[in-house]
Amino acid sequence: MSFFDDDDFDEPTDAGFDPVSRRASRRSGGLLAPGRPDPHTARVRQMVALGVIVFVLILLTLAVNGCVKSGRTNALKDYSRDVSSLLQTSSDEVGRPLFETLASGEDANTLRQSLNRLRENAEEAASRVEALSPPGDDRGRSAQYSLELALNLRARALRIISAQIADATADQGDQAISQIAGQMQALIASDVIVLTRTKPLIDEALKDADVSGLEVNAPRVISDISWLDPDTVAQNLSGSASGSGSGGGRNQSVVDRSDETPTGTGPHGSTLNAARYGDVTLEGGGADNAVTGRKVSVDVANTGQSDSTRIDVGLVFTPEGGRATPVKKTVPSLAAGQSTTVELTMPRSARAGVSGELKIEIGGVPGEENLENNSGTYAITIGG
Repeated sequence: MSFFDDDDFDEPTDAGFDPVSRRASRRSGGLLAPGRPDPHTARVRQMVALGVIVFVLILLTLAVNGCVKSGRTNALKDYSRDVSSLLQTSSDEVGRPLFETLASGEDANTLRQSLNRLRENAEEAASRVEALSPPGDDRGRSAQYSLELALNLRARALRIISAQIADATADQGDQAISQIAGQMQALIASDVIVLTRTKPLIDEALKDADVSGLEVNAPRVISDISWLDPDTVAQNLSGSASGSGSGGGRNQSVVDRSDETPTGTGPHGSTLNAARYGDVTLEGGGADNAVTGRKVSVDVANTGQSDSTRIDVGLVFTPEGGRATPVKKTVPSLAAGQSTTVELTMPRSARAGVSGELKIEIGGVPGEENLENNSGTYAITIGG
């Protein structure tokens, strides 16, 4: 019995085993193996995956752009609000109190202290504007530059005004008064810059960003161009100008209220008792009054039987060949039968060597019938 006849030898029982097919599969690289996609299907799947990636990237880009745009819009809104707040503060803490201070009639030391505080406010505002964050486009940068220029003009004007106030309140303070009047031009220039550059540029950017209901609030710091006239400055510093002192309009002419209904009983009236220019009692009737200085004292009496209120006392000086300049004060109240003295300061046109006509007037009070004794006209020549 041979070895191959041994009953213990087991033949392969796997009927599916095919060595030839297995070698062929190995040679083909397994592309036909079960579970593997064919090339066309693989390419389709790759294209779909690429499309999904592109779509996600587009969504992310849109989301980022939306966030960036929203951030820029919010930054623009914040900037416009900051500018409005700063300009309002400049008006409230610099502009308005400046004219109230100049018209307060206080002494030089008090004026200088008050103006120094306003100067500090103006310098602080100029520093704060540098910390603002304007939008990154050209309009934002231009608006910021204009705003810085305007606030620095205001700060410099306050520095010069506060430095000149002591000399301006002196008897011979014409040069200092002219310096202060000149700085009013700087304040007007600051308003022009804000209203023609800063505000329009920011408002335009807000409109382009589809922001509604929001614009820059830009109040003026000066609205009365008469402050450019040194006479107006001098009258306010002497306390002889009427009005609120807020930079608004003023009426220096004496008001006649005699046609108004009186509040008390009996006759009503006011009288010009006397007028003095310096130490000289003025005489009318064509007499030439030789005077010096710029101070005029007017004695006013209530000749009625009822108390009177708001009595205007003023003067009008007309130099030879020049224009008439009025100055006035208002007496708040004057009891029946009482008198008072009102101090007025002549306008700057009343200089040494000048001659002209000085008219002094007292406004009629309600119910007053006789106004003949309410005024006087005097020829004066001002000496050195």
